[in-house]
Amino acid sequence: MKKKKKWKTWLSEQYLKYREHYTGIPGFFKKRIVNTLLLSFLLLYGGCALGLAQKSAGFVGWTVFLAVCGIGYAGYIYYLAVTKSYEVVEGTVTEIHAELLFDGFKRVLVQGDDGITTELLLNKETVVMYGKAYRFYFNQNAHAFSGIRRLDAAFDFGNFFGVEEVKE
Repeated sequence: MKKKKKWKTWLSEQYLKYREHYTGIPGFFKKRIVNTLLLSFLLLYGGCALGLAQKSAGFVGWTVFLAVCGIGYAGYIYYLAVTKSYEVVEGTVTEIHAELLFDGFKRVLVQGDDGITTELLLNKETVVMYGKAYRFYFNQNAHAFSGIRRLDAAFDFGNFFGVEEVKE
């Protein structure tokens, strides 16, 4: 009987610890974790059903592998969020410069509440609007590889996690 109580106590402590960590994560990371897990489980269910219908062990195996990779990626995002291995640039977008049509980048100037302006080089597919407040998430351990801004931005090494609009 005592072993069952220890097991239940340990399990409840782990659950409370996990819940405490999860509540401290910003909403952007929560959404990304949940979406990645849902997509992974949908892939697992659909791929296994299709693979079993076709009687293809290789198809099922690759489906399971890809689903495990997706679940691992969600775990990695959770780890980054819990350890706070990210930098946040928060402020109002004051200027947007789309310099060249074919390079795929735009220069965005963000002014913080303290008046400091930060220049960001973002992908043109990142949607930001002039005059709105945003929170940009970047990898804290990002390093410049070549020293050339556009070249470093062109290769996506996972340095930019995403952006969310700040509701006032």
